[in-house]
Parts: sequence; C-alpha cells; structure tokens
Amino acid sequence: MPTNLKIAPRLLSFAAAAFVLFAVVNADAQPPATSSVVIPPIPPGQARIWIYSGSQPTSPFNYPHMEAVTLNGAKVGYEQLGAGFYRNVAPGHYVIGAPSFLALDPSQSATVDLAAGQEAYLKLDALGWPNGGGENMVVEYYVRLMPPQIARTAIAQLAFLSGN
Repeated sequence: MPTNLKIAPRLLSFAAAAFVLFAVVNADAQPPATSSVVIPPIPPGQARIWIYSGSQPTSPFNYPHMEAVTLNGAKVGYEQLGAGFYRNVAPGHYVIGAPSFLALDPSQSATVDLAAGQEAYLKLDALGWPNGGGENMVVEYYVRLMPPQIARTAIAQLAFLSGN
C-alpha cells in the first residue's frame, strides 16, 4: 500500500505538467481558416451577413484591432485583421456600422436590404494616422459592400471567428 502513495504524487505532477504544456501550446492558437470550416446553410426564413477585414492593414501605422461592429446599432462582433464572421439575421433592412471616432464620413457604415436566403458581404478597412505624436493614433474604419465572388474568395483565406 505505501507503494501506491508514492505513485500518486508522481502521477499528479505528470498531469499538472501535461496541463501546463497543453495550455502553452494552445495559448497562441489561431482560429482555423474559413475554408477549413464547415459553414452551415442559411437557416430557413433567415438571411446572412458576413463581415470581414483584409489580411493586410490599409494603414502604414500599427494600430490595435478588435473593435466592435454593429448591426442597426447593436454590437454583433469584433473586427480583427485577417478574419471574418457571419451573423444569421431576420430578413430586413440593416445598417452595418464600423467603429468611428469622428462620425463624419458616410463610408463608415453601409446599408443593405436582405430577403430570406440572401447573403451580404461587408469588408472593413481601417485607416490610421498619428494624433499628437508617440503611439497615440486616430483610427477610422470604413465599411464596403463587396461583390459575392470577390468576398467569398477573400473570406475563404481568412481566419474564421464565429457564426451563429
């Protein structure tokens, strides 16, 4: 019986080390490419809106990402460079809003009317410029309605963030 008591601490140490190794290996895990994810069909009676950001920044400055994207004023996800997501929605009129600090440019949102079974593809582009020197940046996001053929090709190569 004393032999079993000596094995238990070793087993626990091994299990703890395996857990830490697993956590370290997966800490930088990237979402899978959209092309490797099985995307379900649009549910009956709904439409789908895809939102994505290109894999290359459109600004020469290094700016943070993960800004909220809105549909009719409600947050539905977060923009991330080189990634995309979709939301299934009821048919209707939608205003897709990009994060904005100035709110002066109508290109910072897009509108789309969707019937059941339709899809819309919206690309977010970000432009940034220095504000007061140092690392302070002003970043403005722009929303562009994209043709399905172009958007599908681009999205397939991006990281898949989520769908509903």
